[in-house]
Amino acid sequence: MHVSIDQESDRKAMCPCGSGKVYGECCEPLHDARAYAQTAEQLMRSRYTAYVKRLSDYLKQTWAESTRPDEIDFEPGLSWQKLTILKTKKGRPKDQKGWVTFCAENQVGLERFKMTEKSEFIRDSDGRWVYLSGEFED
Repeated sequence: MHVSIDQESDRKAMCPCGSGKVYGECCEPLHDARAYAQTAEQLMRSRYTAYVKRLSDYLKQTWAESTRPDEIDFEPGLSWQKLTILKTKKGRPKDQKGWVTFCAENQVGLERFKMTEKSEFIRDSDGRWVYLSGEFED
């Protein structure tokens, strides 16, 4: 398999999810289906990184079938800047449900915004974590 210089440097860069690991050892194995999220928080982090990298296929694959949109639209000019996990409830390897409350910072032009959401995750029929829904918080 041939890997371009850009792909190799991307793998060695810090992962956008804020885990402190490099992308190639953090979210990339989830994005290319070499591994699956073991916790709701790990899936949340990988989904955030998928938004950063505009990986619509991964976002669809990790969205519960009952609430999944037909298309994933990315806002032109919007760039995701930072993810902060505020709270987790359940969502561990043996749980069937979990919640992750997070703050995601983004930027459009020179304006920066913060979004806080409490996301619900469940196990799909294959036992993998998927995003079910989210509630915005003030």
